Amino acid sequence: MKKLILFMSVFLFSVSVFSQVGMQTFGLSAGAMFPMGDLADNNLADSSSGVAATGYHIQVAYDYQLTNNFGMGIQVEFNSAKYSYNKLGKYYENIMDDTQKQITSTEGWSLGGFFFRPYLSLPVGKKFFWEISLLGGFLGTYSPEYQYVFTSIIPPGPNKPYDYYRYRSKTFSFAYGAGTKFHFKLKNHGFFFEGRFLYSKANFKHVTGIGWNDNPYDIGIKMNLIFITASLGYTYYLN
Repeated sequence: MKKLILFMSVFLFSVSVFSQVGMQTFGLSAGAMFPMGDLADNNLADSSSGVAATGYHIQVAYDYQLTNNFGMGIQVEFNSAKYSYNKLGKYYENIMDDTQKQITSTEGWSLGGFFFRPYLSLPVGKKFFWEISLLGGFLGTYSPEYQYVFTSIIPPGPNKPYDYYRYRSKTFSFAYGAGTKFHFKLKNHGFFFEGRFLYSKANFKHVTGIGWNDNPYDIGIKMNLIFITASLGYTYYLN
């Protein structure tokens, strides 16, 4: 990955020998967010499993075209994904059959980021452009809040319920990735489809809650936050 990023950086900056154009654009996009890695894992025996469902993604971006082919941009984004009851159901499908399970989640995953984006723009006809970009910046992440209530129904049950509660926690981390866009331009307006891949190594230092033994806990959890976004957007060209 480091070699790929170095190669792409050298390649992108090499196009700056062309004449400068100075075009500025504002973009707004929205779409789907697909969790991967620890974020999507439903193995509850591993504390780093995020059990995140498919979520949504929104983004605001500003780009400045330095040359005919090369530009720099900044973007602010927000991603949200619910704590997945479906994944939890699959995990418990063949275990604890003698137990009634009640699971609630009042808050899901929330991931907000600020990124710098060098990009290479290549014309594909008069109105179409293909864009390749690198991403680097900061990601603020809030983990979900949820509760499990398990009650054994073994005769002469039902018996005393057992509760497990997890409060929301937060962390800030560096994130990087890559993306691609397909633009369609009509004078000062345009539309695009964008796909991106992002990775962040997050460290939640204080994850708190109430355990099965009714005692509070405070633990640290490290996660590899990986997700893909796919979105449709609108671009306004200032000049």
